[in-house]
Amino acid sequence: MRHVAVIIETSTEYGRNLIRGIARFGRLHDWQIHFEYRGKTAGEPEWLEDFEGDGVITSSPDQRFSRKLAKRGIPVIDLQATVSDDKGEHLFIDSNHRAVGRLAAEHFIGKGHRHFAFLGYSDHNVSLEREIGFTEALAARGHKPLSHHTPERKDRTYESMYRGNEAFIASLPKPCALFCAWDEVAFRAVQTAIEQGISVPEDLAVLGVDNDPVFSSTSRIPLSSIDPDIGRMGFLTATWLGEMMAGKRPKEIQLERLVPPKGLVVRQSTALDAIEDPVVRRFLELLRRQQPGLLTIEDLARDCHVSRRLLEQRVKVATGKTPRQWLSQTLVEAIQRFLTQTDFTLAHIADQLGFGHAERLSHLFRRQTGITPGEFRKSHSK
Repeated sequence: MRHVAVIIETSTEYGRNLIRGIARFGRLHDWQIHFEYRGKTAGEPEWLEDFEGDGVITSSPDQRFSRKLAKRGIPVIDLQATVSDDKGEHLFIDSNHRAVGRLAAEHFIGKGHRHFAFLGYSDHNVSLEREIGFTEALAARGHKPLSHHTPERKDRTYESMYRGNEAFIASLPKPCALFCAWDEVAFRAVQTAIEQGISVPEDLAVLGVDNDPVFSSTSRIPLSSIDPDIGRMGFLTATWLGEMMAGKRPKEIQLERLVPPKGLVVRQSTALDAIEDPVVRRFLELLRRQQPGLLTIEDLARDCHVSRRLLEQRVKVATGKTPRQWLSQTLVEAIQRFLTQTDFTLAHIADQLGFGHAERLSHLFRRQTGITPGEFRKSHSK
């Protein structure tokens, strides 16, 4: 049995996924993993000073104990460092951050966007690498994104972060596609946009990275996010350590070094195609923000300050669907969310969505989907 110390923060989805990947490798190779709950800025624990194990994986900013262990000949992988050989090749595992940026650009271009922006940090290599990938992919298609970086760490305050983001987001053209270096940044961007009366995703599509369920579920608008496959990164990091514990030097290890992103999880913050027509953007915003069961096409046209006929023409041209089709789709999707995410009765769901009666809700749902609400809930229950 090998004894391995894993000194990785557990406060984020990134850290927890790293640990999961390491643990998966450890179970296959009879490792006893030593770790504890810890924050992002915590130093290495005191027990590591006297660790008599076989290897260490650390991401702690304070590595006074692991450095001493490395001098004693115990293999140590430092996830804080970007270790490269003289040719610039990675010697340890890392995410392919430029590929993450390229995937973001491809997603937004596929949605028909023509205006792009990036929000990240000026003093963080991961943020800079993701921005490079994003910018290069857009440049290849003839686009140049606007960008804003929060102050460097020594000058960073809560006030400076939010004020800078506010001015930048307010200045963006509409509609605009905003790629954020992390879900945390995307969460703040959505919050800032809503406070300024900017509709997400109609006026501002927002995309993050890490697929962190805390930020996605807490955000007023559920966040689309790129999954960088950190679990695989953890598994491969453990594989590297296994090779080092077997006596190999990093340059001798023939393993994958840059992990490509797993994919993109589309949620509401980027769900719509880019629409230039402000009337149509307003129409879609009204559908999202109001009780759909109370809406009529006449009400929507009035609130968009156009006639019903003009609304129908412009929505059809911009989206390929009629306002009536959009309204029916919105109603069905709202009903489906309640059926899958709550145990509310049909009568209560009907009341929440503005239907007069549960019978009307059931009739519309069955007409649109071919099944009853009860059948849908049963098929999607765990």
